[in-house]
Amino acid sequence: MKPKKILVDTSAWILSFKKSGPEELQTFLKNGIDQNIILTTPLVILELLQGCKTEREYAEFKERFGSLDNCLLESIQWEKAYRFGFMLRKKGITVPTMDILIAFLSIENGCVLLHHDNHFRLIAKHSDLEALDFLT
Repeated sequence: MKPKKILVDTSAWILSFKKSGPEELQTFLKNGIDQNIILTTPLVILELLQGCKTEREYAEFKERFGSLDNCLLESIQWEKAYRFGFMLRKKGITVPTMDILIAFLSIENGCVLLHHDNHFRLIAKHSDLEALDFLT
């Protein structure tokens, strides 16, 4: 049986980059990349690149994350994404739009979302999002 694809949120990547970050997470991500089960999305790449401190870091991150398979939001999916955000809001869930889109992409692509962000735990309680916080 093929392992399930994993969409990695910005919060998990940032945690893995920290010198004090969990070594298990770093190993998990490295192994996942080697097995070609780690995915990204331009939304996560945007969040990561805006945090770069130098041109060199920007270029390195862009190349590294550009080599991963992407979950893309196609034009025909926008209506479903709008509905997803609307449904969450009707349930009283108010989270950043970027998190709604990342969660939506994970659901649409049948992925597990690897994160370290309370917003995704909340979304998962009220949707079909399969979310994994590496620290819980």
